[in-house]
Amino acid sequence: MPVYYAPTMSASAAVPRPSSTVVLLRDEPAGDGPFSVLLLERHGSIAFPGATAFPGGVVDTGDAEAPGTLLPVAQRWAPPGEGDTPPAALPYWVAAVRELFEEVGILLASRDGCLLAGPLPADVAALRDRVLSGEPFAPVLASVGLTPATERLFYFARWITPIANPRRWDTRFLVARLPEGQEAVADGTETVRCGWMTPREALAAYEEGRIVLIPPTVRTLDDLARFDSVDAVLADAARRVVRALTPEVVQDGALPAIRYPDNTGAGTPPRRLVLRDGRWRPADE
Repeated sequence: MPVYYAPTMSASAAVPRPSSTVVLLRDEPAGDGPFSVLLLERHGSIAFPGATAFPGGVVDTGDAEAPGTLLPVAQRWAPPGEGDTPPAALPYWVAAVRELFEEVGILLASRDGCLLAGPLPADVAALRDRVLSGEPFAPVLASVGLTPATERLFYFARWITPIANPRRWDTRFLVARLPEGQEAVADGTETVRCGWMTPREALAAYEEGRIVLIPPTVRTLDDLARFDSVDAVLADAARRVVRALTPEVVQDGALPAIRYPDNTGAGTPPRRLVLRDGRWRPADE
């Protein structure tokens, strides 16, 4: 799972592991927000035990072998050397679709150019076990005439774990809309449970100690809370020029803080998370 900061120095900097995570959204007007985001609880035996997070994981070598997959046409890209560029970015998009299917059973896939919608047919749902057993994702989908719908995912952020951390990730945060009619079901191994919360609801649950969040999840929910619709999130993500940056570990007076620079090309001020009373809390610059 994505970027994490722990105040521990390592003898030498660990190499960040390439990974992807999916911020899946659905229109769901509620008292504290116009849409919800899918969150899952991690099993206690894996990285970030018990944490509530977005679906995602490490990129597999097989994610580079996905004929017919596309990147979103509307997506803007950083200059070479500053961030991902097509077509080299494609495996991260494939990994995101695969991890979403593995962990919660939601499949972003197309057949003959049409996005798969409605409850998954039995033959398609059965593919999840094959993928979980280690079969290459794209060929498994191709066996029933499906292609990963990578073009439906837009770039939202990319964070590389600070050097001080002994375990590091280089994570692409991608946003997408829930396919109509599909339901999330936890895999019961890596994922204990899953459900939908508005960004503000999730942040409030974290503040109250009802869930555990790691810093990049707090940062992403804080970013999402300012949007008034799923369409607005997707449109903003398509315009973003996401660069590869590492959050800065700093002091905010007597309190540890993580400073997240603008990595989207939008010129927005940096955002800080301050560690107060055992929780990372958004703080204005």
